[in-house]
Amino acid sequence: MRLIHELRSHLQYKIILPFLLLTLVVALAGSAVAFLFITGNAQERLNNQLVQVARDINDKLVQQESDNLLFLREVVFAQANPQANAPAVADALVNHDSLGLERALDPYFRISSQRTSHRIDRMIAFDNTGHSLIDWERPTDQASERTIHPSRPIDALWFVPRILAGQQDARGDKYAGLLELGAGQARYLFTVAPVMRGGQVVGGVVIATRLDTLLQELSAQSQAAIVVLYRGEDGIALESTSSPTNGLAELNIRRDLIGAIRALETDPQQAIFDVVRVNQREYQFAYAPLRVRGDVVGILSVALARDYVTGTWSDVRWPLTLLTLVLMLAIIGLGIFIAQQITRPLQELVSTAQAVSSGDLARRSKVAGSDEVGLLAQSFNNMTGHLLSLYRVVRAEASQRAAIVESITDGVVVCDSDGKIMLLNRATRQLLSLADGQSEPEYFADMPLAPFETSALAFGGTRAADLFTIDDRVVRVNSAPVLSDEGIQLGQVYVLQDMTSEVAVDRAKTNFIATISHELRTPLMVLGGTSELLLRNLAGPIPEDQRTLLEAMRKNAQAVTALLNNVITIAGLESGTLHMVVEPVELAHVLDGMVWPIRKAMNAKGLSLILDIPEDLPELLADEQHLRIVVQQLLDNARRYTEAGTVTLRARREGASVRVDVADTGHGISADYCEQLFTRFSRGAEGINSAERGIGLGLAIARELTERQGGAIWLEYTSPEGSMFSLTLPCTQAEPIEREATIATVV
Repeated sequence: MRLIHELRSHLQYKIILPFLLLTLVVALAGSAVAFLFITGNAQERLNNQLVQVARDINDKLVQQESDNLLFLREVVFAQANPQANAPAVADALVNHDSLGLERALDPYFRISSQRTSHRIDRMIAFDNTGHSLIDWERPTDQASERTIHPSRPIDALWFVPRILAGQQDARGDKYAGLLELGAGQARYLFTVAPVMRGGQVVGGVVIATRLDTLLQELSAQSQAAIVVLYRGEDGIALESTSSPTNGLAELNIRRDLIGAIRALETDPQQAIFDVVRVNQREYQFAYAPLRVRGDVVGILSVALARDYVTGTWSDVRWPLTLLTLVLMLAIIGLGIFIAQQITRPLQELVSTAQAVSSGDLARRSKVAGSDEVGLLAQSFNNMTGHLLSLYRVVRAEASQRAAIVESITDGVVVCDSDGKIMLLNRATRQLLSLADGQSEPEYFADMPLAPFETSALAFGGTRAADLFTIDDRVVRVNSAPVLSDEGIQLGQVYVLQDMTSEVAVDRAKTNFIATISHELRTPLMVLGGTSELLLRNLAGPIPEDQRTLLEAMRKNAQAVTALLNNVITIAGLESGTLHMVVEPVELAHVLDGMVWPIRKAMNAKGLSLILDIPEDLPELLADEQHLRIVVQQLLDNARRYTEAGTVTLRARREGASVRVDVADTGHGISADYCEQLFTRFSRGAEGINSAERGIGLGLAIARELTERQGGAIWLEYTSPEGSMFSLTLPCTQAEPIEREATIATVV
């Protein structure tokens, strides 16, 4: 490990090692190229030689076939020889004269052994019944002149029926090929011709040469080390001039080569090569189809030892290795020299850079020169001087910015991307009540910020969700990302604004409004109730003109009382004094207590109220009083902004909730106002011009009460033909109800 560290920590080694590796790669590549070139040439010459040997053997086989045909022509047309008392071959076959046929064929069998053009190892003559009349075989041990086989039927041989039937192929009425006469007997290369008399086939004559003898002669003539004959369909070795220790099966052709060899039937000038180890020695085999009389009858291979190829490489191996080593040493020496010329000035630059990084900004490099390293040293010195100037400027600006941050009256906290605090100003330490020298929180999440439980600074607006408490102080927390010039977020900056005084003022304002509203509601209720009693003639009959005045007084007292109720509700929500009890509530029961006054108000305006409540509607989980306020606000709004038609309240089960829809046939809500519907003190143009005055708190109260009960409220749709508001609240049943029987009530 130490050696590896040393090699990685010095530039000269980083330069030398690549030279060494490059040298090794070049040497290996050169050796490989030389090896491939030398052995490739030797291999190519060996392949060409094998192809030529295979072609010569094929040519000799073709010549052997031609000689056999000439010899057969003499035999089948042999005439009678009175001197030898021998009949014509055709007459002997017609008469089934075995003795006469022997006298007629004996001279030809004898003379075949004296001819050099061909050798006849077996001669068979058969008559028109497919029986052999003559079957002579020349023994291999030369112990006798011939072996005579008894007469027997040979019509099972594939060519006998064709000869006797007078069949011909594209090359005539003669056939040739490989012959196997039974287990334990020799294999032959045969040629057969018909014997004719009077235009009729009377028999045939077969002459054959033993394959083992033929292959030995061909091997001797062609100088091939091994000659093998294979069966064409499966590549099984039939005969060979070599005797492998494991038998002929050792010479069988690999199955993946048989298809490629068969493909050479259309290209007789090519061969397929393979390396086979025979008797502990490697041979290069060349395989080609064996053609006899134009037909492929098997596969022939010739082989030569591969010593020629490997011997060529052995001759040039040591000179090539020596040349490679010399080149490697030369390149390594050159690499060391070049590395020293580069690394010496660089080492001086490194020591200078280390001194500068340690704080010695006055240190300068002493490398001189006009080359790249000299220019680098000069640029480094200039850069160091420039950095020293920038350092002084940045240090001054940092001090100025730190002073500015410290002087900000709001708390400032700067964090990195992981939330770790990098900077706290004096105001933040005061908010945290940290004394000088006291440890600060490490992360922003460690600061004692607790969410402000009650709403504040929100009367007439929305709840301030960014308010937190630190001990007894209330702070507003605002944050913004710290971005680099490339837009990458480097961290976060937080501003803590002390809102304790503002919250106290807002609470006082809320309490004041709630108190005033309560005080005003009491006399207004008295005025409304008194006017109601007077209108019922409880104090005696009232003239019509006085009744009109009392009706106006009652109506306005009720309107102002409703406004004050909304204000009191908002104040209760803001102050946190509005308590809520969520329990199972029946919607029908809630509506029973409020339908009569709503119905009366709608009838006075000429509207119809439709209630569509299923009998099996599950109970809602809600506060009954608050639910009544929400529904009343929705129905009251529908009444206010509907001049004619109907107002429909519909309820149905939706999963684990109950949905309540309030639809009207009014003139709809403008698109610009839809976004402000649930905002406090927000009123549309129709609301301002309407005789039914309000201050824009109804929908805001409905939303807050609904959400506090775990539900939701929204505007489902609006159009010139009407609008529909919807709300959902949880119900007590978990599974949906399949049957919904509803009762529609038209008021």
